[in-house]
Amino acid sequence: MDMGAEDIAALLAGLLAEGHALPASADGAEVDVAGTGVRIAIAAPQPQDNGLVQLPIGVSHPSFGGMFAWDQAVGVPGGDRHPATDALDGWTHTVFPVFAAALLPACDLAAHATAVPIEGGDRKAEVFYGPVAMRDFGGLTDADRSAMADRPPTRVVIEELFTGYALPDRPVWAFTFCARLPSGPVTEVTLLNGEAGSSFGHIADHLPWHGHGSVKSWALVVPRG
Repeated sequence: MDMGAEDIAALLAGLLAEGHALPASADGAEVDVAGTGVRIAIAAPQPQDNGLVQLPIGVSHPSFGGMFAWDQAVGVPGGDRHPATDALDGWTHTVFPVFAAALLPACDLAAHATAVPIEGGDRKAEVFYGPVAMRDFGGLTDADRSAMADRPPTRVVIEELFTGYALPDRPVWAFTFCARLPSGPVTEVTLLNGEAGSSFGHIADHLPWHGHGSVKSWALVVPRG
């Protein structure tokens, strides 16, 4: 069965309303969380190799200055579940908690994120870190998983941003994807929807990497004071 952006928006609205008691309703390819300023946009699913589907999902709030914080969720086919549904489920439980913790703290999904205060120079903020998403391609150990959970590469990026980088006076979001593959390491940093360049190429060097695998994590920085 084919699923378009509007179908997925309707599915997400039902998931948030029925499963997490949010006042969510679909409006075309967007989901509105009534009275909160939170809107979630769904772009057309993009089929990939081996039956995978890439699903662009963005979150917006008035404090974001008109921008959406976009993610490219990946869904894997399995059983009777459409890969776009798998992508949506993964996004809801690993990415959306970051925004729920900052913008919808009464939502049960907010409990999946961790809030950490941070300071740098004259800047103070609260950072909301989401759960890490790990994939084992062979040989990862419990030590690898513990290290990824305790200090994900996204945390390294955020801490370094507070050592002299110019940051806007509004929420800043970032996510990282780091992997060790037989062909070599992969490090991707996305900051405010843009690639952050090679200056963060070292952010996963502290992980033991006993085998091949990947780790992805999100963070939202909210200025305070």
